[in-house]
Amino acid sequence: MDKAGLRIYYKKERQLMSADDFVSRSERVLAQLKKRSWNDVAYLHLYIPIQRMREIDTWPFMDWLRQHYPALKIVVSRSNPDDSSMSHYLFRERRALFENKWGILEPQEGESVDEKLIDAVIIPLLVADKAGNRVGYGKGFYDRFLAKCRPDCLKIGLSLFPPVEQIDDVNEYDVPLDVLITP
Repeated sequence: MDKAGLRIYYKKERQLMSADDFVSRSERVLAQLKKRSWNDVAYLHLYIPIQRMREIDTWPFMDWLRQHYPALKIVVSRSNPDDSSMSHYLFRERRALFENKWGILEPQEGESVDEKLIDAVIIPLLVADKAGNRVGYGKGFYDRFLAKCRPDCLKIGLSLFPPVEQIDDVNEYDVPLDVLITP
């Protein structure tokens, strides 16, 4: 299936999922993240979940990281819809985040972080295939961002669904995952 078809199907599946099933799947994904060692990661880019899109809630994981890996620097981003780019900032506290016009929490300012410093990126997505190709919301924000990261930057995708066999319309601008975590 192509990205557009997968996007429609999995957005609908995510919205139709019961609240209990959504929470259960999300907790299982976060439990797997907590099993990983984060000792070799100095800068971790972590997405702030979009509640209305039913993205896996990363707040509990962020709190856990701050407790167990206090030296790890958490990086969050702000989106620029004019050119589909992202700028990145050290995360300090929730109250420094502001809701943009689409209802997404973002930093308005802070200490900027260059993409080349980031050791690992945790990526929201709808579904991926067995080769690590991703389907997100289709705007290319993460592909543009990941293309600027170091080649050894670990790309970890979080999905509520198991991988599909293959995405038919992968192109040269798609940056695949190194790791896919599902329930």
